[in-house]
Amino acid sequence: MGEKSRAAQEVKRIERIRLYPTKRQEQALHFMLDVTRHLYNAALQERKDAYRMRGVSVSAKQQNAELTALRSATGRLDSRVAAVYRECEDAVLRRLDLAMQAFFRRCKRGETPGFPRFKPTARWKQLMFPHGDRALRFVAGKVAVPGLGPVKMRKGREVPEERGRAWIVEKNGRWYTCFECERAAQPLPATDKVLGVDRGVHVLAATSEGELIRNGRMANKHRRVVTGHARALDKETVKDSKGRPTNWQDPKRIAAVRRLARAKEREANARLDALHKASRRIVDSADAIGLEDLNLRGMTRSAKGTAEKPGKNVAAKSGLNRSMLDASFGRLATLICEKAESAVREVVSVDPRYSSQTCGRCLHVAAKSRLRRRFVCVACGFTLHADVNAALEIRRRAKLSLTSEVTPAEDAGRGARCAA
Repeated sequence: MGEKSRAAQEVKRIERIRLYPTKRQEQALHFMLDVTRHLYNAALQERKDAYRMRGVSVSAKQQNAELTALRSATGRLDSRVAAVYRECEDAVLRRLDLAMQAFFRRCKRGETPGFPRFKPTARWKQLMFPHGDRALRFVAGKVAVPGLGPVKMRKGREVPEERGRAWIVEKNGRWYTCFECERAAQPLPATDKVLGVDRGVHVLAATSEGELIRNGRMANKHRRVVTGHARALDKETVKDSKGRPTNWQDPKRIAAVRRLARAKEREANARLDALHKASRRIVDSADAIGLEDLNLRGMTRSAKGTAEKPGKNVAAKSGLNRSMLDASFGRLATLICEKAESAVREVVSVDPRYSSQTCGRCLHVAAKSRLRRRFVCVACGFTLHADVNAALEIRRRAKLSLTSEVTPAEDAGRGARCAA
């Protein structure tokens, strides 16, 4: 790809900017959230009742027509619906329709999905504007929201003229606006390198260059603070005979909930910051990056089994699952892909089978070569850190994929035959 075409490439991004609404504006935002939440629950109830009582499926088109009639009618309930920007309510019905489509699609695949649920206040924190460039106007450090007026936003943030969908989100008492936009790619200087990256729990990422990026283990670092806030919340909660909280509106309990939520948010922010720095170091160091195509859902599946066939080492597997989720393998891969796209660099997904058992020198495959965190080849005696050795094999498979000499699946099949 030439330098001119590389520079002209654009990438789609979602930007987030902090908002500072006044008390009146915050009350109006909560009112809009409340109306849209009730609209979602009412539309879901209508679909359930229509199918259960009459065997009829209500379509999104029918519900949009009913919404139009509801907004033009008179009455206290109708006036509440009419007071909210129409596109926000259209997005609610669209969201419900997508949830229903996903449910039936998974049922056809033989899965056992949960039916779309009614949304409580704690799980409804977003207002969507499908045409964000038309609904939200950014002028002089403020964003004009329909039905709300101009809202102050954080200074120094650049807002592009062309924008797509937009959201207003509330998180732990703070408000943000998010919108889709396109940013010009910023190509990095060529390095003529292909880098293999092996992700792990003990070491977050090991590269084929021998670099080891440590795992910050943010859950362990913040455990004392989070646990303290969780215990304080438990003390402020009054439960009934079934263990359900009964003092939802108690100001002390609400304050305890917010403190716990902020502690968890600080933990998540620290984890995300470490992942951003690690992904930046990886993308800056090579023109092409090889990553294992891991099945994270299967890797973190519980080992408890069933009543007929109970699992083994359930506690140990639960601890390993927590460690893998804390390391955020999937988020690291996503950030690497995003940064590589902005830098006009390539990410190659390779087959992960036998990568940790393959020698980086002679390509001999043997499970006995892996000795905890060291790799000692039983054929040639090659010795290296186990994760770095796996990264060497990932780099080799990525090069094969780039040159199209051997597909990663065929190469992994060769490794399976050698191991046998």
